[in-house]
Amino acid sequence: MAVVTRPGRRSPGGGAARRRMAPTLWALLVAAGVAVPVWALWQAPDGAHRGVWRVVSLVAALGAASLLVLTFLLPSRFRPLTGYLGVERLLRSHRALALAAVGLVVLHVVTVVVRPGPGLGILDLRTAPPRVWAASVATVALLALVGLGVSRRRRRPRYEGWRLGHVILANVALLATTLHVLWLGDLTRFAVARAWFVGLATLMVGALALRWVWRPLRSLRHRYVVDEVRRASPTAVTLVLHATGHGGLEFRPGQFAWLKIGTSPFVFEEHPFTIASAATEPWRKEFTIKGVGDFSELVAGLKPGRHVFLDGPHGAFTLDGLTSDRFVLIAGGVGITPMLSMLRTLAARHDPRPVLLFVAGRTADDLLHRADGEHLEESLDLQVVEILEEPDDGWEGEVGRFTRETLERSLPRIRRRERVDVFVCGPGPMVAAATRIVSDRGIPGSRIHTELFDVV
Repeated sequence: MAVVTRPGRRSPGGGAARRRMAPTLWALLVAAGVAVPVWALWQAPDGAHRGVWRVVSLVAALGAASLLVLTFLLPSRFRPLTGYLGVERLLRSHRALALAAVGLVVLHVVTVVVRPGPGLGILDLRTAPPRVWAASVATVALLALVGLGVSRRRRRPRYEGWRLGHVILANVALLATTLHVLWLGDLTRFAVARAWFVGLATLMVGALALRWVWRPLRSLRHRYVVDEVRRASPTAVTLVLHATGHGGLEFRPGQFAWLKIGTSPFVFEEHPFTIASAATEPWRKEFTIKGVGDFSELVAGLKPGRHVFLDGPHGAFTLDGLTSDRFVLIAGGVGITPMLSMLRTLAARHDPRPVLLFVAGRTADDLLHRADGEHLEESLDLQVVEILEEPDDGWEGEVGRFTRETLERSLPRIRRRERVDVFVCGPGPMVAAATRIVSDRGIPGSRIHTELFDVV
């Protein structure tokens, strides 16, 4: 029996309230990650925090250790984070915490050098004890991590190689930091500080087990089989999967999953793709994948019957749970995929709320919503506006890019009490521009939902 969603009522399984609360709860956790170790330091005997340079050094060290573990936790695919915090916010938090941790590490090193004692001589690795070697390795690994992250967009390295280097450097930094703390003994000889480090170590080990053991085992139990691989455009393919031995992984329209191809879910190489099929059919998963690298070529060559593994669902880019009267969807290129899942799900639920869809691309080949000829307008109150930068002769749609004028021509004046939710997905510049345009239209930021394509 189809699920019918009335205007202004929650869609099934939304978790909208939790998505609103998630950023605040995460901010409180980060604040606690810095405040609690400082409190633990002041609980130590008086001699432990005597002298300005020593206090600054210990505070920086404790704060850096906490932030490093939280930075490590973010990409571990802990569902309460990825499902409610949102991948885009998660990535920004990951980068910000990494930069803050590196800043605290640099401050710690500076205070160790300038306070009374050996001074710069402590950095002479020829005579340095193991704890200094461990600290040096951790610092170099952290700086290399930041350097690789900051320069990635300019260098545009292969994703697989960049990700492997990122993972190796992160684990080296954490291992070397752990050895430095243990060999130094300066921060672990006090009961409260020792308990804090034990808690951080437990959290880190748990994140490792979740990411590299439990989630692959879950993928193994919930494997999928290739039904079909068809050409969606000259540059994209659609991969259709069905669940085998289980009822399918439930998801919310707009979420994504990591796809692994191989004989085991424990292989390292995997890539994230948005689920494009309706959430009302969890046993069936459809992905539209643009050909941008070796992995997409591998996907295009898959044969029916091949087993694949999915890790998901993840992401908070979904309309489920929103008390909306109208939806506006703005997609650039392959950013149409989460919108397709939303539209197909709304159609399957016979949702009567009006939807305005903007689809922008360079050429007609980028209009991936046309691939299956579904005619969703027949089952939805749907208006589609297509925009091309380089249209062919005879093109009757919009020309150029998504602009304020494009929005004004298609979106009727919003009634004072009307609740309009806007979803924007695509490349970073396009998402930023579209967000500014709809904000200027008077739509509050709490009702503008964005997803941009980046390394996750």
